[in-house]
Amino acid sequence: MKLAEKLFNIFVCILSISFVFISCDSPVKLDSVDDLFSRIDVNEESLVEYAIGFDILRVDNNYKLIIYNPDDRSQVLACYYFLVDGVISNNKSVFVQPIDSVAVFSATQLNAYSKLDVLDKVVAISESDFITNEEVLELFEKGKIVNLANNGNFFLEKALEVDPSIVFYSPYNLAQKHPLAETNLTMIPFFDFKETDPLGRAEWIKFTGLFFNKQRQADSIFNIIKTEYNKYKSLTSDITDIPTVFSDKYYSGQWFVPGGKSYIARLFEDAGAEYIWKENTNTASFNIDFETVYHHANDADFWRIIGYYANDGFSYDKLAMENELYQNFDAFNNKNVVFCDSKSTSYFERGALEPHVILADLIFAFHPDLLPEYSPIYYKLYK
Repeated sequence: MKLAEKLFNIFVCILSISFVFISCDSPVKLDSVDDLFSRIDVNEESLVEYAIGFDILRVDNNYKLIIYNPDDRSQVLACYYFLVDGVISNNKSVFVQPIDSVAVFSATQLNAYSKLDVLDKVVAISESDFITNEEVLELFEKGKIVNLANNGNFFLEKALEVDPSIVFYSPYNLAQKHPLAETNLTMIPFFDFKETDPLGRAEWIKFTGLFFNKQRQADSIFNIIKTEYNKYKSLTSDITDIPTVFSDKYYSGQWFVPGGKSYIARLFEDAGAEYIWKENTNTASFNIDFETVYHHANDADFWRIIGYYANDGFSYDKLAMENELYQNFDAFNNKNVVFCDSKSTSYFERGALEPHVILADLIFAFHPDLLPEYSPIYYKLYK
């Protein structure tokens, strides 16, 4: 090869390399923000492992968040984009990380803000009387967080005054318009409560982390949860003595029991117990009469209850005073009630991100020999 030709080829290579570096550092004008993610297969390349309510896609340092209808994953409710400074877009669904202020309308989310160290971004909550997170209450008392709803009534004028960048809310009925929708605030649904896989529910910390440029921290926290959960789950994989369990209580003429495909049913299974309604296909609770529950559960080994009792907490005497027929259940007579005090444990605020702890509690109740030195946190077997 001639010297001139060699020099030309070297020049072309250097020019090509220079172009790559310049392209990475220069702003990119997009006709559509979706152009970035057009070649990504959501089924193959999502950063979400267990949750079914959302997906996260990544191209370089750009992210796309897809939110699904939790009752019909084929229906996409919204897409949001988190783009590096070099990418220019006028799309109103594009966010610049981190978000500077948020309103959080579900207490279950607040633990994630604590763990990600972004509680300072929370400027508003709802139903403050039910909040037990000490950090949140301290900020609330100092006036750094305001309350935007009481007893289901939202304060529209105060919401506009606070003007959070985003409002995270948990819609229980998609057909019903949220009271703050008319304010034109950015409302983003948060469906962690719809996840039936305990790890899927915990994985929503990735969803939260995305808005605050905390992806790495969220991934790290979730990976620890996943490792611990699977470690405990493996303890029951080879057991042969599988106890039966039923759940909840009779109230106002109704007994709502968790569906056979629900969150708690999955925890029972992973803890090495047989849920008496395991063949049921509901993912949410369903209502049945007392007689039907008694017919199926009177000889069950364990009875799981979550609630709150004032004045020294749960006791079998208090349970019997609620309904004397409870004394006909074997689990009552054998002192095999597994109870969680939802108030003192802050279960509904902390539990979503601690499924591994809940699982360990249940394993200790059903199979204490598998965790002989364990001290339960949420669920305790009352003897």
